[in-house]
Parts: sequence; C-alpha cells; structure tokens
Amino acid sequence: MIISRLLRLGILCVPTMDDESITTLLRAIQESHKPTVLAMTTSALSQRNWIEELLQHWCDVEELDLVLTVGGTLPAPGPSAAEIVPEATQAVCERLIPGLAEAMRYHAQQESSLAWLERGVAGIRGRSLIVNLPAGAAPALLFLEAILDLLPVVVGHLHEEPTTPRLLDEVGIEEEAAEEENTPVPPTATPQKGLRADDFAAFLARSKNTADEGGNG
Repeated sequence: MIISRLLRLGILCVPTMDDESITTLLRAIQESHKPTVLAMTTSALSQRNWIEELLQHWCDVEELDLVLTVGGTLPAPGPSAAEIVPEATQAVCERLIPGLAEAMRYHAQQESSLAWLERGVAGIRGRSLIVNLPAGAAPALLFLEAILDLLPVVVGHLHEEPTTPRLLDEVGIEEEAAEEENTPVPPTATPQKGLRADDFAAFLARSKNTADEGGNG
C-alpha cells in the first residue's frame, strides 16, 4: 500500500541531534512509499516532561501522521532519568500497538540478540502514530525496516480511509477446505436384518442332513 497523501513526519532524537539517523530514516521512508514527506526534526534532553510536551504538540497541534523517536530506549536503573523515551511515549499515547514493537525486536534479533533489550513502544495519540527506535543510524534503520510496509496501513486506519486493508481482507478459508466441508456425507448403510443368503443355504443343508440321518436311523 502506498501513501497517496502528504506524509507529515516528525523525528525526535534523544538526547542530542543525530543527523545521520535522520537522513537514513528519511531516505528509507521515501524510497519505500514514495510520498511527499513534510519532515520536522529536533532533539530533546533526557527529561521526560520535555519529551512528553513535544510529542503532545506534534500530535495535537502539528497533527503529524508519524512520529519517530531515536534513542533513549535502553535498560536503565529504575530511579534514573536516562532512557525514559518509552515511559514518556506511553504517557501521551491513548492506544498502544504492541505488535509493531514486537515485530521490530524480532526482526532485529536476527542480527543481534541485544535487540531484545530495546524497550521501545509504538502507540497512537489522536490520528498520529508514535514509534520508538533505538539510538544510531544502523540500529534505527534495522528496526524501522521491520514495519515499513505497515506504516501506511496504520496511517490509513487513523484517517479512516475506506480502502485501507484489514486482516479480514487478507486471510480466508481455502476453497478446497470449504468444498470438503460442504460436501454431503453419504447416509450410513442400513444393517441387514435376518439371515444372509449364504447363511440361509447353510442352514437348509444342515436341516436336510439332519432329516436324512433321522430317516436312516
């Protein structure tokens, strides 16, 4: 599915700007979907309130279709202020899409098992999709590649476009299986009552022998 409308995109780097990651991600999205991309990029220190306020502004005021965050997703001590992008994202999201985060980690773990340690999430605020990516151009691209084909589908659903595909449209029952289910089952043969022909013939033979023996006696 190709995005047929202007894609309003925001890329937030935490804690500092990462021009290489921004350029890499923009190129990947443009090459995959050929949209006209309106991109907004910035950075925020590892301060949760700053991150939350920026995400809310991009979703509610700028009405961006897609927001990508880069960095701030590693494990960290509980009371630490570092690596708090997933917590900030969950705080502003109204709905989560756990399948996107799971797909990204599964795809990336084929390159390195350290992908399982990334805590990024994906969710919805209003009509905006927010996706957390790991720090660094190569890891961020690796994660994004896993969901590139799904991004326009999510955007389509958020904008309630009637032609957006659904799982119901993609998955169906095999015709052969359906035909087998609809094939009528032949009735079970009715058990035959009484003696069969060969049993009856044997019975007559035994009766004749008995009668002959009785007459000879």
